[in-house]
Amino acid sequence: MKSYDERARDILQKRDAYNERKASNKNRLVVITALVLVTAMLAAGLIAIANRRPASDPVPAVTEPVTHGGSKEDPSSDTGHGSYNDGVIGEKPDRPDPGVYSPTEEGAWYEVDRSDFPSSPKASEYGYPDKAEIKPGGEYPRDPSFNAPDAKAGTLTAGEWKDADEYGFWKALFQNQQWTAISNARSLHTLNMITVTVTSGDLPCFNVKAELLSGDKVLFTARTDINGKAYLFYNVDKDGETPDAVAASGSTVMLDGKKEVKIEAEESENLKQLDLLLMIDTTGSMGDELEYIKAELADMVKRISEADEAFSIRISVNFYRDEGDDYVVKYYDFRTDVKDCLAQLENEHASGGGDTPEAVHTALENAVTGHQWRNGAVKICFIVLDAPPHSESEIQGINENLLRSVKAAAEQGIRIIPVASSGVDTETEFLLRSYALMTGGTYIFLTNHSGIGLDHKEAEVGDHTIEPLNECMIRVVCEYCGIYHGEKVPYTQPHPDPDGNQTR
Repeated sequence: MKSYDERARDILQKRDAYNERKASNKNRLVVITALVLVTAMLAAGLIAIANRRPASDPVPAVTEPVTHGGSKEDPSSDTGHGSYNDGVIGEKPDRPDPGVYSPTEEGAWYEVDRSDFPSSPKASEYGYPDKAEIKPGGEYPRDPSFNAPDAKAGTLTAGEWKDADEYGFWKALFQNQQWTAISNARSLHTLNMITVTVTSGDLPCFNVKAELLSGDKVLFTARTDINGKAYLFYNVDKDGETPDAVAASGSTVMLDGKKEVKIEAEESENLKQLDLLLMIDTTGSMGDELEYIKAELADMVKRISEADEAFSIRISVNFYRDEGDDYVVKYYDFRTDVKDCLAQLENEHASGGGDTPEAVHTALENAVTGHQWRNGAVKICFIVLDAPPHSESEIQGINENLLRSVKAAAEQGIRIIPVASSGVDTETEFLLRSYALMTGGTYIFLTNHSGIGLDHKEAEVGDHTIEPLNECMIRVVCEYCGIYHGEKVPYTQPHPDPDGNQTR
């Protein structure tokens, strides 16, 4: 039997041979990348003194998925107003007025009584009329004139739970047959995880690429977080392959049954950049709390941009609906100008939908692969939604598409952090927590404590703290950036119960 060192050398030799076979295909990419980096360095001085666009300038027009003003921004740069890659996927310019659902037969509208609406004594306060036109079997339309003028940050309440830190709890959930059935139906299995910790002396190493290997094949790739941890998964789609080693920072360590691996690196990467992307469901079912969520997000964006002057912060705001709506995905490039991002949030409203699943797969693919994330940045993708993606039976290959996007996010070090809103069911919770787990993210879920919106599912988690949503999101972002923000802030503000009484 070969010794430990001999097996490690074999793995390295196989990987080297594998990389050599692919080298010719990578040469062009290496040259292009080098040119981009050189260009960015030469432009850095100009960028630092570039004039900001006046606040009165309009948000760039979004009509087609094209680049406005020339080419995309350099992903390694810190430019706030170069040329932006903003666009729309699946735009339907001839749709009816916003907030009105298109029927199954053109021109046939359906009027329903209040009794057909979800049971909530506060529904009318969130823009739901007593009678409305509705698509049969669909969601409930919202009055487009309603804009929740009193919506303000710190109103919604939320909890947070990180399954990577409570992995035993996560695995125990699958003793429930419903969780196992959903996992099988979605071809998404997350019960085989290897944790890698990379340090340089006593210091954790950020943004180190870690690979899970089976011979010369890479099964899963992730990047270490601010704590030097990366989470690697295998047999996610039941392919039957098992790993035998982990490679990171030039070292290869044989697993030999281990679930946790420590690797020493030469030095830690300096961390001074944050790329923050918001991916928001704007279908009609989000109407009961979207205006409040927008207020929370706007507060978070402003406060995060002021959290640490040493940080270079870019923000991207993106919206999605479903096939057949006014648009499927409306996306905006990363910006350093917070006013742009706030304007994009302010101008969006809830409309469309028609059935429960939405185009999560299209929006996630665009968020991960359609944006220029900076290589050395902390990368966070908030997904604000209340409904699952479509299933395999509806759209062929959709589960594979979702898994591919999640793996790509993990490989880039993009942390997916869901914000589960009212209407989330067990399937949606499973999917969101799986995406967060596989990318080193965490799960945020809205609760009923604020008294706002329709009913929120009680998340199947352990003991946790209820916080104002904006405080929760700001704290989480700061934790991923290594910026001290204080401890969790329990929600203590009085709020009305369904009968209008003040409670705590």
